[in-house]
Amino acid sequence: MRSRETFPAPADVRHYLGAWSAVSVVQFFVAEAVVALRWAGPTPYSRSANFISDLGALRCGLHSGREVCSPLNWLMNGSFVLQGLGMLLAAALITSTVLGVAARPTEPSPRGLTATTAARILLAAAGAGLVVVGLVPEDSIDALHLIGAGFYFGGASLALVILGAQWLAHTAAGWAVLGLGVLSLVSTVIGATTRLQVPEPGLLERFMAYPITFGIALMGAVIFAGAQRQQAEIRRLRAARPSSPAS
Repeated sequence: MRSRETFPAPADVRHYLGAWSAVSVVQFFVAEAVVALRWAGPTPYSRSANFISDLGALRCGLHSGREVCSPLNWLMNGSFVLQGLGMLLAAALITSTVLGVAARPTEPSPRGLTATTAARILLAAAGAGLVVVGLVPEDSIDALHLIGAGFYFGGASLALVILGAQWLAHTAAGWAVLGLGVLSLVSTVIGATTRLQVPEPGLLERFMAYPITFGIALMGAVIFAGAQRQQAEIRRLRAARPSSPAS
């Protein structure tokens, strides 16, 4: 039987990097705010009417019926790529054993491991999709951009739902992760069925996207906190060990 000092072992460089990679996705909100401030379209940028990807459009002019002009498009697209890479790194570095039990000193069940592995695969697919979104702006190859966005919204929302449900038995944060995943998933289904042809498409898209960013950042924070707890436990156990008598 593994000791509390070694199981589930989130207190290592791998899991610290994975946790920080997940938390790093919040840089998106800073980039979005800065790029929106420099919007140069004929009308002010609207978070309810404009899509997020409008901020990454390469050229000024009419796109899908919307006038777009984003001088800092490179910053928005770079943010998309960095956010996607953060998700990919988190999916690769945080093991299913640690992620499945929210970095708690608990033995994960085989079913839990399977579910968590599925969540990691979905998270990786979503991250790859977001990298595509950043590398292929909406006014370059629109179809490829939309495919990348579909992988991001669908994969990440499903990953949060699975992970949140898995975490309910381990941490109160499971409810928040599950709620954010459900909100994003429901919004994504509505967006897909309506093709975002709604009165305020930008607002609907943000109900699809923002919960994902919050949920992934919360996931990283939970894993980081677990690693910190285990570090403290390891120090406590080492301090409690009797010193070896001098020979």
